[in-house]
This record gives sequence, C-alpha cells and structure tokens, in this order.
Amino acid sequence: MIDAQQTPPAPAVRLIFEYEGDAVRLVSQQPVDTVVTDFAPGGETGSVRYVVETRDDHGQRLGRVPVRGAFLESVEVFPQDHTEPIVRVDVDPRGAFTVVVPAPAEAAEVAVVRVAPSGREALQDVDLGTFPLER
Repeated sequence: MIDAQQTPPAPAVRLIFEYEGDAVRLVSQQPVDTVVTDFAPGGETGSVRYVVETRDDHGQRLGRVPVRGAFLESVEVFPQDHTEPIVRVDVDPRGAFTVVVPAPAEAAEVAVVRVAPSGREALQDVDLGTFPLER
C-alpha cells in the first residue's frame, strides 16, 4: 500500500542490447514496475567504463545507469591440466547485456556511452548508439 506521503516510483524500462566491438543494437525494451537504485541523476559514474543514459527530446542527459559486465575485452581460460596456470586471453567484445533505466515522462531516448577515464581531460565520452524510447 502506498502511503499518502510517499510518491509513486518513476516508470522504468528494461533494455536489452547486443554488441559486437563498438557496434551496439537495441534489441528489446519493456516497461517494468521496479525502482531503479543504481541511477546517477548528476551523471557520476565512478570507475564504470560504460553507461546507458536517458535523455530528453533535446538530447540533454537526465541521468545514467552503469553497465556492468559488458564489452569485455579479455576472458580467463582454464587449462585442462589443473597444475597449469589460468591465463587471460584478449577477445573481440561481443555479446548482450540488460539494463533497467528510469523512464520519466520527459525521457525521449537512451544512449549507450563509453565513459572517458577520470583524470584524462583530453578524452571525451563516446556515444556508441542512441535509440528512441518507446512509450
């Protein structure tokens, strides 16, 4: 039951993306009834390298949600002989990931963004794809 003092949670959308290298494709979007807790309205990302941003119809960022476990550039390989060491091997990034973002009324699009490392002012964030948000 929602208390009269509580505000109902903002609408949210589950997004499923596929990627190969830096090519990103939005596969699915579905409204969900949940509260997004990993949302940074001011855009703070800490050490996260990739985020999904919600933007208004003028392209202004409303906030960003970190993408964890996607765009991996290496994997651990376990040897058949357990006496040999586990090694890390470079791979071409490819796969899929899911993220849930808040979708307030003013949100018109989402963008997958590679975040520039902090302390590197010469580097800019890079949009890997911008997609309309369905209502």
